[in-house]
Amino acid sequence: MAAGLGWKVILVTLGLFLEIAAEVIKLNITSNWKPEFGWEVICSWEMLPNDTLQSVRLQNNGQQFMIYRPEIHGASRAEIFRTPENVMNVDCTLTAMKGRRGKCVLSIEPYQPPTIDFTYTCEVSGERPKFMIERKDYVVKTLVPPSAAKLEYKAYEEVPPGRVMLNCTSSGLPAPSLQWTVADDKVQADFTGRLWNATSKLWHVWSFLAYTRSERSSTVTCTPEVHSHNELIKGAPAMYSSANAFGNHF
Repeated sequence: MAAGLGWKVILVTLGLFLEIAAEVIKLNITSNWKPEFGWEVICSWEMLPNDTLQSVRLQNNGQQFMIYRPEIHGASRAEIFRTPENVMNVDCTLTAMKGRRGKCVLSIEPYQPPTIDFTYTCEVSGERPKFMIERKDYVVKTLVPPSAAKLEYKAYEEVPPGRVMLNCTSSGLPAPSLQWTVADDKVQADFTGRLWNATSKLWHVWSFLAYTRSERSSTVTCTPEVHSHNELIKGAPAMYSSANAFGNHF
């Protein structure tokens, strides 16, 4: 008898837990990099069928910068926020009655090279009688993986065994470093440079290497690399071989 009662208590408790777990606001945050613009961060929500949206609060690194209240702003609210580092367009819209579904889209265009990650917080609140609240933090990483390396070369055959000038380029965020290897040996570049491209919103980097071929079959490889969050991220390398050149003349 006691054992049966115990199982009933467990089942009732489990049922209550599942019912409570189901009664939550579904909140989702995603982001993506838009070439030649910046980041797009989307906070979307779905409330319970019998609930009504009260407000959406948005924060950047813990600082609240916008509140959207349908009872005040109507079915949508759009704002523009400017700082010395970037401009951010925010567009909040409802996609269902009483705000049960909707989204806030943050479009962030950097004016200057971003150097640190930033955290966006989205908090969605329901109306009475439950006053349910759901909140999520989302870290936007200041990272755009390096583009595939591009290699240009010019060979001087008149002075045997031949001197070759190589120029390697790539783009990314943060600025990629370009690593040279001749056969299996790492070598230092003769000159490197970088430039923030205000159109692509990325660092453009280049590296020159001059070397004298010791063997006709020797291969030179240029690999773009970025260190981010204790991780080494490599872009597709470019190769030059005196026997079969890969790349473009310059």
